[in-house]
Amino acid sequence: MALQVLLGTDDRQVASALTGQFRELTDFEVLAVETTSNHLAGTVQTVPSLDVVMVHESLGPLPALDLVRDLVTRHPQLAVVLIVDEASTETFSQAMAAGARGVISSNPTLSELQNRVTQAGEWSRTMRQHFSTAEPAAALGKQGTLVTLCGAKGGVGTTTLAIHLAIAVASAGRSVCLVDMDLQNGDIPGYLDIQHRHSIADLAAAGDLDPSVVAEALFVHASGPHLLLAPGQGEDAEEISARAVRQILTVVRSRYDVVIVDGGTYVADANAMAVELADHVVLVATPDVPALRSSRRLALMFARLTIRKEEDTSVLLTKADRKNEIQPELAKKMIGASKLHEAAIPAVFRALEEAANTGAPATVRNGDFRKAVGRFAAELGLVGEEGAAAKGRGARGRKDKGGVALDFGGVFPLIALVAMLCIQVILVGLTSMYSSHAANEAARAVAVLGYDKGDTEDARANREEVRRRAVRRIAGDWKDKDHLRIDVTPEGYAVVTIDTPILLPGLHSTWGITTKAKVVREGGH
Repeated sequence: MALQVLLGTDDRQVASALTGQFRELTDFEVLAVETTSNHLAGTVQTVPSLDVVMVHESLGPLPALDLVRDLVTRHPQLAVVLIVDEASTETFSQAMAAGARGVISSNPTLSELQNRVTQAGEWSRTMRQHFSTAEPAAALGKQGTLVTLCGAKGGVGTTTLAIHLAIAVASAGRSVCLVDMDLQNGDIPGYLDIQHRHSIADLAAAGDLDPSVVAEALFVHASGPHLLLAPGQGEDAEEISARAVRQILTVVRSRYDVVIVDGGTYVADANAMAVELADHVVLVATPDVPALRSSRRLALMFARLTIRKEEDTSVLLTKADRKNEIQPELAKKMIGASKLHEAAIPAVFRALEEAANTGAPATVRNGDFRKAVGRFAAELGLVGEEGAAAKGRGARGRKDKGGVALDFGGVFPLIALVAMLCIQVILVGLTSMYSSHAANEAARAVAVLGYDKGDTEDARANREEVRRRAVRRIAGDWKDKDHLRIDVTPEGYAVVTIDTPILLPGLHSTWGITTKAKVVREGGH
């Protein structure tokens, strides 16, 4: 079976040279060429059988060595090879320290490329086989769920929500760490009435984050969550770099089931890194025009900075009330592509006032508030649905059991619809990917074999051979003749159209996705 290789480079010449060399080798398959670190990391997540990732030293926006370190931490069985323009002893040493399996020149000889990638690929397959048969090894790459909460503006309740969310998760029996990344204005100690002389600044300055150093910086609160606090003096925030935050959050995630980050309202390099690393980014907003517009601007800024796509963020409404002029349906239209959470935190200022003034979150006994936080935690997958319902019953009493059952009965059709939509999106993505692969293969086949549209036996055999080569990397019914069509345009493009499988009733059954690839004639013909 051919070794599966993923290239990461923003240099077109390097990409073209390496893919050309791989075509001359029979035992390798280049799955894709990604031009940003974010796209490369996303592709790695979707291809479990990947053998080797090759990362060019100029790939961004995340520095290449940091990307290598992150990939190795998340996928210990994956072989990563660093591509450099000029190899040196220092470069090799840094790459090995980051976890790379090798270093290769951006202009290698064919035998050098074959040997280096073969060695890395064989190591990767050996490790993957070992991980699949040894249960303890599988846990080495385990990472806790990272949730980053960002306030659309000041006063929306981001810190209050982060604290009560952490307590709710801890009450469900999961280990949780609350990290205050509002580095200049963070005041979690004031909300919890605690004093602790260590902060995230100490970890940033430590460099080597061994377990004893991390444990000393954390504060264990009586309600369950462990706390990593912001610096006591705001000017110390300037000493905390994005690279240090990446290292700190990676270490913390390896120690806890859930990590909740209070990202504050101001975006700097450090808390932007918490946004980029997060599994869930939630923009906290009140149901008013300024806050909702601010949440949209924040999501668009994340997209412009290439740290988070707009559709990968979500919005949670706080201080929600039926008397508000802006209700959830209108809010959905105002936040753009971001998802709006079904859970909404009710406007219960009086219930929260005593807790904020005394630093005792346990004094919040409002059942609606506690139930909303539990539902929000369940939406993020931090606690089970049963745990969220139990928190609501504990505050309201046993008379709420029937109401919870009715709520679930009403929500179940929506859950089923969302599941179908998710599956449909996956099918569209797979169809688009297969269409792209088939177009590229068809273009290569046409470049070698030509393409005869005539009605002779030789012409039909020619078209069949082009089709056979084009569908080699397509699985299932996608390559059926009734669902995949190939054509070559007079302008010299191979055009592939694949019909998308449809799950949702009422959608047209022949919804096709078309991709074209330029036919580059070999030898200039």
